[in-house]
Amino acid sequence: MKILNLIFILLYLHTSVFAQSKKEIRENKITSETVYNTKSADSKEIKDSYTAYDKNGNAIEKIDYNKDGAIKTTEKHTYSANKNKIEETVYDATGKLISKTSYIYNTNDEKIGEIDYDGSGNILKQSYTTYDAKGFKVEKKIFDGNKKLISVKKYVYTKR
Repeated sequence: MKILNLIFILLYLHTSVFAQSKKEIRENKITSETVYNTKSADSKEIKDSYTAYDKNGNAIEKIDYNKDGAIKTTEKHTYSANKNKIEETVYDATGKLISKTSYIYNTNDEKIGEIDYDGSGNILKQSYTTYDAKGFKVEKKIFDGNKKLISVKKYVYTKR
């Protein structure tokens, strides 16, 4: 019995550590992934999560399940023609919107903005990033929902 449990743990760790890359998902034409969890050899498999992918290997929907197999949350992701994630929405088990995040990119496909909303559409937090001419991050400013500055991150690079 102990050996069987050890095998299940090793198989779970193996799949967790070696998750598929976007490229592998795209090249193998994977459309979805379902993860099942079994607590012991005597119990039944319970659906843990489900992820649907688009033709580019981007996760477009992820459903997480409770321990009893009921839906816990659903995430939906939207991508631009340039394959950049532009929106992420999270819903509760009843389908009610919990949160939404919008992403903004510049003409170089660098993420320059991120805005987090609550389920009612109120801004919770927003951040804006600037880059130098070589595409390196220079600064990231984070604001609360009232546009009050929370923090500033400055990026300094050292050459070899």
